[in-house]
This record gives sequence, C-alpha cells and structure tokens, in this order.
Amino acid sequence: MTKEENQKAQQGMTYVTMIFLFVIGIGVGILVETLLPKDDSPYKQLRDDGYEFINPLIDFESVESAGNKELYIMQNKLEEFVQQKVGSDIRNISIYYKDLNSGAWIGIEEDVKFSPASLLKVADLIILYKLAESDPNFLTQKIVYKDEGSLEQNIAPEKSLIEGKEYTLDELINQLILYSDNTVLSTIHSNISIKDEDNTFDDLGIANPYITGVNYSMSVKEYAAFFRILYNASYLNKEMSTKALKLLSQTKYENGIKKGVPDDITVSNKFGEREFYDLEDEYRYQFHDCGIIYHPEKPYLLCVMTRGTSNNALQGTISGISKIVYDIVNN
Repeated sequence: MTKEENQKAQQGMTYVTMIFLFVIGIGVGILVETLLPKDDSPYKQLRDDGYEFINPLIDFESVESAGNKELYIMQNKLEEFVQQKVGSDIRNISIYYKDLNSGAWIGIEEDVKFSPASLLKVADLIILYKLAESDPNFLTQKIVYKDEGSLEQNIAPEKSLIEGKEYTLDELINQLILYSDNTVLSTIHSNISIKDEDNTFDDLGIANPYITGVNYSMSVKEYAAFFRILYNASYLNKEMSTKALKLLSQTKYENGIKKGVPDDITVSNKFGEREFYDLEDEYRYQFHDCGIIYHPEKPYLLCVMTRGTSNNALQGTISGISKIVYDIVNN
C-alpha cells in the first residue's frame, strides 16, 4: 500500500469512528431522557437541600414587564377590582406583585404611604436572627416574660404566654410572629440595642421606625423588600433566611392572602393592623398583608395595604385580590 493509499485509509477510519461516536452519543441522550424523571418546572418548592423556602439565585429588581400578557391581564383585573372597591368603606388600596422567577413586577398605587403597624415585626425578626448568626447561644437564652402593656389589637392572639415565666428568646420570637402578639414586644426589644436596630435598618436602607416615631409610614413597595431579601437570602444567611420564612409560613392569621389561595399552597406572610383614634378621620382603620406564595411553578410575592372604615371590609378586599392574582398565575 502506497503512502497516499495509507493516508486515505486512516482518514476513512477516522470518519467511521466519528460517525460511530455520534450515533452512540445520540443513543445515550435518548436513554437518559427516557429513564430520568422530567422536571419542566423552573422552580421546585420542595427541594432536597434543606432550603426550600429561599432562592438565592434570584436577586434582582426588574422593571415592569411591558408586553407580558399575564401581567397585562393581572394589572387590568386588579385595577377593575380596586375601582369597584374604593368608595364608602374603603379609601385606599395599594398592591405590589412580583414574579419571583423573572423579577418582573406590577403595582397599583404602590408608592402611597401607610402605617406598617405589625408588619414591622418582620423587621424585628430579621434583626434578631442577624444577631443569632454571630452568637449561637443568642436564641436559647432564657428571659422572664413581662407584660408591660401593649398596643391594642383587634385580632387578639389565640395563645398567650404566662406572666413571670421564663422562655427562650426563640420562643418569644415565635409568639411574636405566629400570633402577632404585641405583649412580647417590650421583652424582646429589651434584648435589642438601638445600635443593633440602627445597623440593620441602615443595611436595609430605611429609617429606623422605632426612632422616627409612631407616625412612621411606608409604601407597599418599600415593605415588600423585607420579604424579597429573605427569599433571596441576601441579608441573612441561608439557614436564618429559611428559618424566618418557615416561621412566617406557620402564622395563624388566615383571612387575608391565605384565604385567596388553595389550602395546599404554602404561604409565608405577615399581617398588620392599625386603628387611629382621630374622630375627625372617618377612614381610621388600616389593614395590610404581605407574603410569599409558593406556587409550585411560579412563586410570587404579593403585598396589599388598605385604609377604610371597616376591618372586615379591608380583610375581604385583601383576600379578593389574592384570589385574582392566584387564579391568573395558576392559569
């Protein structure tokens, strides 16, 4: 065999080998596709890494998504609903919705200011868990519970603590969040220095509401940032962000956002209520609810703040908004 014939033979073998490997590759791909379970969802709520309540990979704030059909439908539906509701019983309704897969958001009167009231307990939760990151014994320390008076609550806690009994700080935090119990606030705040508060609020880019005063106000879009940083684990670490959102998923209030979604959908949320005793102001009630709805494919953040003459009307409005949003997301 000549040298030229030998080269041609080697080239032929190379081509045959390449074709063989290509066919084998296709076969392996088909086998893997057939045998392995498919997961077409961009998000899995029940992850196996222990961090099912957070997603650190999504950490950005996008602009409103013009041209997104789902958001366009949602915006129109919510605007129609708000127009129907605002009137004699309800003065203001503010809504902020954020798709936690894409970061796209829509808002209705999202910059109107309200009193956050008990929503600020999530800020307390973040401050305390931040301190626990650097001190493993912080949450297990025993503290004598003292009810030194508190703000009035229209929705009273289902469970109360015993005056004079010792509880761990973690147990007091659970009482604060699960039952929105104002009576534990003074005991908990006695374990937070003003410096710790200032450091956290400075980090989050908002004024310290405990120094600003009782008339402190916040918009629904501003408040939503608390839940966004927990979901992104962008301030607390993964363990503490997961712990916080898991606790918020066990809150006992059921008549706001939770009422608008099926019972089998996990919701991590916090409500807030405020009554102003100014008799000249007819619209003296404020009621808010904010949280993350863990739809199995499209988790989202929904925050609603309202002002009106009736707490029942305000709560019903929030649950109605929640149902509209869930039905569109789930379509």
